[in-house]
Amino acid sequence: MSRPDRNAPEAGFTGNTGKKEELIGGRQAVLEALRSGKPSRILMADGQRGAIINEITALAKNKGVPVEYLSRVDFNSAAGYITGNQGMSAVVPPFRYSSLADVIVLAKSSQKIPFLLMLDHLEDPHNLGAVMRTADAAGVHGLIIPNQRAAAVTAAVRKVAAGAAERIPVAMVSNLNQAAGTLKAEGFWLYGAEAASGEKHYRADYSLPLVLVIGSEGKGISQLLRQSCDLILSIPMPGAATGSSAGSLNVSAAAAVLIYTALARREGWLP
Repeated sequence: MSRPDRNAPEAGFTGNTGKKEELIGGRQAVLEALRSGKPSRILMADGQRGAIINEITALAKNKGVPVEYLSRVDFNSAAGYITGNQGMSAVVPPFRYSSLADVIVLAKSSQKIPFLLMLDHLEDPHNLGAVMRTADAAGVHGLIIPNQRAAAVTAAVRKVAAGAAERIPVAMVSNLNQAAGTLKAEGFWLYGAEAASGEKHYRADYSLPLVLVIGSEGKGISQLLRQSCDLILSIPMPGAATGSSAGSLNVSAAAAVLIYTALARREGWLP
């Protein structure tokens, strides 16, 4: 298994939005918002049925969160712009970002080997939400994203993340390269993902404090950040060699492959 050599420097930064409230939609997103906090109120289209609806209404009652039952017309006029709202939305505080320092402390205090993701200017909210959902399911300790030219954790992201955004900490930093230096100084190793070249992902050593660096949809990992990586990983694409596939994976799909390869190695699911 590959385990590279490297050096370290520098430091990172964080911030939070100034919005007071926002509307999120979708049954699972609303349920997780209730479990992890206290929305101002819940908006529900008439005619909702099922176990998750019962759980939402019971939890809302227990927490003293008012539920407003609206006609479909009124609901659509209030929350119809939220894709996949399932007739359910909640008024919640804006997403609160963690500091990079807090994410590092959380990862190091875990009983598991520290595992973080750094997302290098992902622009598609659906990709960010999907990566958050996978990371949360796999027990990743936190995400690091830039504060410019990238998707932030919006209501749309929280919907796709299906509750993961309410659980997994996200540090928003002003400079990914400085954050990389801070992480390396704290003993983390950076593995970058690149389609064209690099160590086969299944051969890498994942038994160390790890930051998996995922590049943007079109440009991949920036050159400076790539230089900070201790190892570049690649996912083999046999179908691309025969011309029978598109030749690359969607960002969220590639992230899922790498996250679960690391998890399988760490948990002993793979030799």
